[in-house]
Amino acid sequence: MSETRMALGESDLRRIGDYVKTNMYGWLVEVAPQVISGPQILERIERVDQKLAALQQELVAQQQELIAQRHELKAQRELMEARFTAIDVRFEDVNKRFDDVNKRFDDVNKRFEDVNKRFEDLNGRFEDLNKRFSGMQWLVGGGFVLLTLLITVYDRIM
Repeated sequence: MSETRMALGESDLRRIGDYVKTNMYGWLVEVAPQVISGPQILERIERVDQKLAALQQELVAQQQELIAQRHELKAQRELMEARFTAIDVRFEDVNKRFDDVNKRFDDVNKRFEDVNKRFEDLNGRFEDLNKRFSGMQWLVGGGFVLLTLLITVYDRIM
């Protein structure tokens, strides 16, 4: 193809261009006469332009609505984040209160342990006292038996 171009001169190319320009409208009318008429094309172009403008306005309106919704959602999200932050602070306060209550229960548990130790000590004392009373009971019982024996022996002797 480049060889053909070189073979044609500048003047030859101009003549071909002029020929195509003068005959192009006629060729197009022959191929598609309904499409090519000038006023019809302008009307169609104008209708297409109007439809495009209307579509563009709709798209701009939709875009503005979406932006407004996005701003609303962003404001709601910020409000929710503020609420969650406040709830987190409340939970931290509740956790501190529970920690304080746990400390109090630990103190009460220590007191109960002390009381339990006292009762254990008291139980030990009562066990010791029971052992002493048991020993004294045997001693008194043995004394009565001995006294009864002595009285019986004395009565037989006398």
